[in-house]
Amino acid sequence: MRIQPIFITLFTLLLALTACSSSPQSTTEAVVPTRLELAVLPTDTPLPATATAVPPIPATATSTPTPEPTATATPTATPTATAVPFGAITTIGYSAGARPIESYQFGNGATNIILIGGIHGGYEWNSILIAYEFIDYILENPDIIPETITLHIIPSANPDGQFKVTGVNGRFRESDVSTNTVPGRFNDNNVDLNRNWDCNWQPTGIWRDQTVSAGPHPFSEPENIALRDFIVPRNPAVTIFYHSAFNAIFMSGCPAIGPRTRALAELYATAANYPTYEEFPSYPITGDAGDWLTTQNIPSITVELSTHFSLDWTRNLNGLLAVLEHYGQ
Repeated sequence: MRIQPIFITLFTLLLALTACSSSPQSTTEAVVPTRLELAVLPTDTPLPATATAVPPIPATATSTPTPEPTATATPTATPTATAVPFGAITTIGYSAGARPIESYQFGNGATNIILIGGIHGGYEWNSILIAYEFIDYILENPDIIPETITLHIIPSANPDGQFKVTGVNGRFRESDVSTNTVPGRFNDNNVDLNRNWDCNWQPTGIWRDQTVSAGPHPFSEPENIALRDFIVPRNPAVTIFYHSAFNAIFMSGCPAIGPRTRALAELYATAANYPTYEEFPSYPITGDAGDWLTTQNIPSITVELSTHFSLDWTRNLNGLLAVLEHYGQ
């Protein structure tokens, strides 16, 4: 009879169709490699209030793990942590466009140092990439973090603005950057985040020869709420914002520059070979992040890279190493 071969053929075809329907669908995700891949452990569940955001540090690292107090809760997000070598990645909040703002932590010392890039998003995309270069360097050279220091690096404080210019969430390549970077200065609410802090705030700010939105009121933007509520409870000895492009160090103050801010600026500028300024000379700045932090007795400086594409890598590495050495004593 010929029924059996036909039955076998149909049965074989049925098995093939079943296998195809049960196999997982492939997904594609843009992944930008780093010089040293981060061995991340997935921990998407928010940490309990008493938990530490930092896992035990491997024996090869220079510091000993100690719990760190949980930061004040932010209106935008509950911080969540993902383990990496020598520290953790923490989502500290979300942008107006619901993109995560991440902080990379290294070390567990009592003295906090915070580096922040990209508050002007894709318009100053090199201020984001230099932060990632610092992360790469520390992963390859963990011994540079003194035992007394906890270093936090927030590469992209304005992920909406970054995405407008690069089309990438998270780490990107220079080749991803579009030719028109101006829209990337603002978040998805079209607010200039560095005009939205509560120091001399005005409804509109000045940028070059034009006015920009500073938001309906100080701290109206979720990015700045997340930064504020992350930074202030840690009472950092050093806060450094990276911008471009003026080739200088600017001292923060609202209204006056404090001695600790001045000492920080001179230390970094000497090591990195930048000139220092007490005020931005080109136009008035209102609602500035660093200026507001000084009202909280937190020293803060702004590093302006020399161009809109250069990282000034050797200079800024020297500046960071000088800060770690000085404040790690």
